[in-house]
Amino acid sequence: MFDPTAFDNIKFMMQAEVYDRDLAGLFHIHHRTDIMDLASLSREAAITFSLAERPGLQVSLIIKADLAKLAGELLPLAGTVPSVSLRILYTGSEQELPAAKMDLFERIWGTERRYERKKIESDQTGTVYEWHVYFERMITEEMLPELGDLVSFIAESLQMEAKDNR
Repeated sequence: MFDPTAFDNIKFMMQAEVYDRDLAGLFHIHHRTDIMDLASLSREAAITFSLAERPGLQVSLIIKADLAKLAGELLPLAGTVPSVSLRILYTGSEQELPAAKMDLFERIWGTERRYERKKIESDQTGTVYEWHVYFERMITEEMLPELGDLVSFIAESLQMEAKDNR
């Protein structure tokens, strides 16, 4: 057995928070990834879900840790804090994720984050809209209790969005 890294512990708790809501019937989980990039020795994990009754607007929680973070955790390197970066991605059609909804999301998520909007046009799958939330601070194991609050806030944002579309 191995000693789990901060990345492993944060990934486990992030997924557990989403799976708990899936078991309660609130969420539907669409996809999960755990990627190890052997060229850069970085890791990325994501879990993609939606409200159970509304699968068209999906959210992905994505964490990433690079080699420097892993090395700083496994070796006693001064100034390195075991942590991961966090990004949240909302994905949907123009009907599910119009510009007005992205504006609403920016207001409720606050001004201390960085946002990005993307429109992806494909002749295979149609047009998809993405709205990214980037957290400018690193997420540490001390913040694990906040993951439940984060997933609850995402659920509230999806429910607020769902109410606005009815």
